[in-house]
Amino acid sequence: MQGLAGTYGASDKPLVARMLAKLQHRGLDLQDIFSADSCTLGARMQARRPSERASAIAEEGSIAVASDSYIFNKEFLRHTIVPSLDRNVSDAQLMLKMYKSIGTGFFRYIDGAYAVVIVDNGKTIIARDSYGLKPLYLSGDSKEGAYSSEIKSQQETGMEFVPFPPGRMMSSGEGFRRITPVNLPWASRPGLKNPPEHVRELLIQSVMNCSDDSGDLNVLLSGGIDSSVVAAAAAEIPSRIQSVCVGTEDSEDIKMARLVANHLSTSHRERIYDLEDMLEILDDAIYYGETFDYPLVRSCIPNYMATHMFSNRHSVTLCGEGGDEIFAGYDFLLGVKKDKQLRDERIALLKEGHATGFQRVDRMTASASLDGRMPIMSRPIVDYGLQLDRKSLVGSNVEKSKLVLRKAFSDSLPRQVVWRRKQRFSDGAGSINMLVKHAERSISDKEFEKERKSVPGGRIRTKEELMYYRIFRRHFHSRSALAAVGFTPRP
Repeated sequence: MQGLAGTYGASDKPLVARMLAKLQHRGLDLQDIFSADSCTLGARMQARRPSERASAIAEEGSIAVASDSYIFNKEFLRHTIVPSLDRNVSDAQLMLKMYKSIGTGFFRYIDGAYAVVIVDNGKTIIARDSYGLKPLYLSGDSKEGAYSSEIKSQQETGMEFVPFPPGRMMSSGEGFRRITPVNLPWASRPGLKNPPEHVRELLIQSVMNCSDDSGDLNVLLSGGIDSSVVAAAAAEIPSRIQSVCVGTEDSEDIKMARLVANHLSTSHRERIYDLEDMLEILDDAIYYGETFDYPLVRSCIPNYMATHMFSNRHSVTLCGEGGDEIFAGYDFLLGVKKDKQLRDERIALLKEGHATGFQRVDRMTASASLDGRMPIMSRPIVDYGLQLDRKSLVGSNVEKSKLVLRKAFSDSLPRQVVWRRKQRFSDGAGSINMLVKHAERSISDKEFEKERKSVPGGRIRTKEELMYYRIFRRHFHSRSALAAVGFTPRP
């Protein structure tokens, strides 16, 4: 995990230093700034190991690279494009060597999450992964501007800004280009293998690719099927697993996560919270989450608590995000009868994720200075999952959503977890009703009607959302910040 900040078209080291100060949580261990006549590149970095000696920016001659990333197919890239590199090479060093070997075309071969900046003789190249798993914001135009990892740092520029578009690359002075992934044999044809068996193999491999051979893994374990299969896949590789779960006293998540942890023999921690605990961390959850979208804040709150429970911030932290989007986990998808329409709906959800669920994962893990990773979002799993038809994904009952994922690990998890009905994270954690009631008590009908009209686009839907919006505006005051907030259309 890294925090990136920089300017292009002009050099401004003091500005970049101020932007990096807002990103300290994204890299407590290291900070570097590379400055030239026409640009400044800065990065904060979280070391993979406490004793690791590394640089947040890879440099060679007039080329400098900084990368907030995790790469699923790192070994493939190292063996095929730059086979001379050591296996422990950093992502930034790997990308620098690939850039020198084949130019910007190397982005097409990466399977992973990334926001990357390359400086080459004063020219700046910026790129972001296909689904925006890693964050990036941009001010200015192709000739001159600034960029950084989060809204809080981008506000330091004093300029209007927008999210850097996922799946795009920009070269200073030239503009944007789409990154078209190279077609490689990521997954075998569906007819050649049993889908649950193949999904199981792909997920175990993805978790292994995420682990960096560290031997220690953190798992955000909600007790739902997505996080549970990630934990089960982690248990298949040599690793020591620490899992955490949070919830209210009667929450279903706590009970189910405990079953999974006991079954897999993870080192497990729990936290029971109440309304007072939620209100105590609400400001931090919104500040680090950079949203007031009420369905997202609802899940940010328990996520924030959970991420801050891990004892080792240098361990890779895994979560189950992406399972609902790829394997049709949302209730509204159960009514979609046509295979093509079901695939289109899932693709749309994946494309929206950078401003909703994927943003939550990134920001909440980063708030605790954790390297959060989403193994279900590896390209082989995404590509294979999107090929599957409705019959493979949806059963006859509501609890049979994500059918292929449930079957894939049915022998590795307790039955009551495998066939547990899909719940939103905040439902399972038990936090919704308390927050809704608190907002109803705290905000009058008159206040709600007056304040919601002052926010453009009908963005304030409920008193609960207004409560979150008030906190958001204390931290994020620009029009750009408001416009950058994602919108969950089906809460």
